[in-house]
Order: sequence, then structure tokens, then C-alpha cells
Amino acid sequence: MRLLPTALVLAWAIGAVWISHRRVPPGVNIAGPWQPLPAQSLRFMHDLAAADANGAALVERQIDAELLRMISQARELVLVDTGLFGDLPAAGPGASHLRAAPPIAAELVEALVRAKRQLPTLSVLVLTDPASESIGGAQDLLQRVRAAGMTVLAVDITRLRAPDPTFAAFWGLCCAWWTRTINAGEWPNPIGVGPVDVPLGVWGALQGYQRSHRQLLIADDGAGGLAALVFSRPLHAEAGIHSATALELSGMALEPLLESEFAVAQFSGWSDDGAMQQRSQRLLEQLRAALPTPAATARARVLTEAAIAQALVARINATSKGDRIEIAALYLSQRELVRALLGASRRGVDVRLLLDPGKDGYGYERSGIPNRQVASELIAASDGAIGVRWYRTHGERFSPGFVLIQSAQNCWLLLGTAELTRYDLDDFNLAAAVLVELPASAALAGDALAWFDRLWYNRAASGTEYTSDAEVYTDPSPLRYWEYRLFEATGTAFY
Repeated sequence: MRLLPTALVLAWAIGAVWISHRRVPPGVNIAGPWQPLPAQSLRFMHDLAAADANGAALVERQIDAELLRMISQARELVLVDTGLFGDLPAAGPGASHLRAAPPIAAELVEALVRAKRQLPTLSVLVLTDPASESIGGAQDLLQRVRAAGMTVLAVDITRLRAPDPTFAAFWGLCCAWWTRTINAGEWPNPIGVGPVDVPLGVWGALQGYQRSHRQLLIADDGAGGLAALVFSRPLHAEAGIHSATALELSGMALEPLLESEFAVAQFSGWSDDGAMQQRSQRLLEQLRAALPTPAATARARVLTEAAIAQALVARINATSKGDRIEIAALYLSQRELVRALLGASRRGVDVRLLLDPGKDGYGYERSGIPNRQVASELIAASDGAIGVRWYRTHGERFSPGFVLIQSAQNCWLLLGTAELTRYDLDDFNLAAAVLVELPASAALAGDALAWFDRLWYNRAASGTEYTSDAEVYTDPSPLRYWEYRLFEATGTAFY
């Protein structure tokens, strides 16, 4: 008994060291090669939530309709990877004041079941975050998919790295092994959507709070090609009222992303008969055999996890005087990225940041950490050269996952699910993004910039104001700044 405390401390220390040196599974953290493609084959889409001068809701939704269209045209395969899934209600005390959320998950499931019924040979794989089923609300929908002969997998997030190895080792030693089995009790919901109270087992399963956070659909286009839609918010009802963006692309740039999705499925227990992988290989071989056309005026690559941060920071560091950087994000906190933006501003690069003020989401009142503190730091450190505006949310969240970098000749666009935090950019969560490089005169570049400028300059009818000035929400408090730095360093989730 005298040795027991020493043994426990030693076990905790060994666990922390093992977690801190743990490698990500094969197939995670990919940086696909550049692939040429016609600029006109790329499509920028958005969902927008705002309110007019009288407070009436203004909603624009483009992403869900495209998802349903892509499913309907598929003849060979459909792969859906969505984090939190299911038409789950917001769990916060202010949920009753949110506007009605669209049944996104139910619509998607209905489209999948219809497609499988019409074409029984269609191969369908659906990947979700395990919280989709552990907190309730999605089981019936996912069971419909399974009953129709399609495969549904909860991603094994225990294979991912934990951002705070000391806490993860302690949690695994003291709590996770027994709380995971308790399916009773009333504990606060840590996810934000679903029941207000959840069993203790939900907390036990969280471990290091990692998430499966890729949001994408890959399907054949019905004509021998492959297409994908990568979008910035989950497929559940409450996220359906958020502002978001998406990028559709096709061609060989999708090969590493498809291979990575298969790798995630396999380490999550997928036992495929090979039909989906064989079909994907055949489609890719057909694309590989096609010679590049003179219309290939753009190029694209797929990035996941830490590769997103590496490419983003490298590109920002390569900017020079006269270039422009526009970022629209739910969170901005990763320190390497903050330093890169300050360096770019000092070189004469025009930097504009459009951020969520962090005041609400899923019926909860939020503290504003980390965006308000980071915005204050960037404005002060750049002597006001870095511009910041706040999206005016009304219970929903501003979650576009958008980075646009422009020079006189070229445009560099990054869209995807990665929040600009240590969680998503340092190999702790699964996240995916598409990186596109194209002429500044291309239609896609114009569409992306027009969307950003519309929000930045409040270009709208009926007195609608999408954004507000920096001083409305910036927070120069040293105490809250160091609170943000502690959260970022220890991997505490902001959501």
C-alpha cells in the first residue's frame, strides 16, 4: 500500500510520455500533390445567416442542395465524412430562442436511401464522429442507412493524439476506463447539441476531446469521373443555421483524399469486400489516362490535419508588399499562424480578418475566447494595420473556414473544416481542406472575394449589417489574454 501512490504517479508519467510521442495513424496528415484542372470546374458556395434592420432572419443556403444533387447523380460510389451528425437540438439554455433549424441529416439520409433503392449496386460509406450516436438523436437515422445496405462507421478517435498528454494520461488512468460504461445519470452535455443532460459514459468516452471533424462528400459524377464537396460545418440541424462555405472540385486532386478516407475507415474497423476501393481505383485510372487539356488554368491539392497549417503558414510567410490576405473563421488562435500574420503585416501585406465574436452558439452564451483576445493582440502589435471585423451572429455561429491570399497575378484559396486552432492544425482532430491556386482574374477568385467584401462592407439591401467594427468586441484584458494562452497551450476546447 505504501508503494501504491508511487506506482500510480509512475503509471501516469509513463502514460503522458507515451501519448506525447504517439504518432498519428497511417493515412492521416496528408499533403496531396498539386494537380492541374480547369478553373471553371471549381465552384465556390456559401450558406449565410443574417438579420435585416427589423430583426427578420435572412438565410441563403447553397451547400445542402449541392450535396443532395451529387448523391442523386452517383452511379458507382458515395463517401460521406461528417463529424457530428443527426438533427440534434441545441443543448444550451437559450436553445428555445434560436430559429428553427432545417432537418439536414434527415434529408441526407433520405437521399442516400433513395439512391441505394434505385441502384442497389451503389457502394456507400458514411463516417461520423462517435458522439453522433453516444449522445442520442442520430441512432434512428443511421440505422436507416445501415438497414438499406450501406456502411456506417464511427471514427475511432482514440487513435488520434491528445493535445494535453498529462490530462489525457490522468483521465485514462482514473476515469475513462469505468465511466465509459455508465449509461445513466444527468451530466451537462459537453458536445453542445443533443439532450441537455447526458450519461456519465459520454464524458468517459471523450478522452482527450479529439473530434472527427472532416466534412466532405466524394462521389462519382455519373459520367466516369470523381467529384467532391468539402464544406466547413457539420451535417446536423443546428449547424445548418450557421454561415459556412464550400468548394466543389473534381479530378486527380481527390486521389490522396479518397485514400486517406479509406485509411480512416480501416483503422475504425471497416471490413470492406473491396468493391468500393476497386471502383474508386477504376475511376482514378480513367482520370489518370485522360491527358491534361489546355483549359487546365488552375491547380488544386488536398490537405488534412497538420499539413493545413504547414501550407498556410508557408504561403503567408511568402507574401510581400502589395499582397492581400483575407481570413474568415470561427476561431483564430494558433500561435504560429498569429506570428505569420503579424510578419506579413510588417512587410506591407494588407490583412483583413472577419471573425465570429464568440458570444453565442448552440443556445449557450460564450466568453469570446480566443478571438477577442487574438484580435486585440493583432491590432495592437500591428499598430492598427491589421483590419478586424466581427460577424453579427444571432444565436448561430460564423463558421466559414476561409482563407484568400492574393497577389497582382494569382489567387490562393483555402477552404475546409479546419478551425485555425491548435486542435485542428496540430494533428489532434481530423480536418480537411482544399487548396486552390488560380489566376486572379478567374471567376472563382472573383466569387470568393465578392463574398468576403459583401460581408466586410455590409453590401446588402434592407438595412442588413453583416459585420460590425473591431472595437465592438475586442478585449485587451491581460487576464483573459493569458487565459486564452493557457487554453491554447493545454488543448482546452473552445467549442
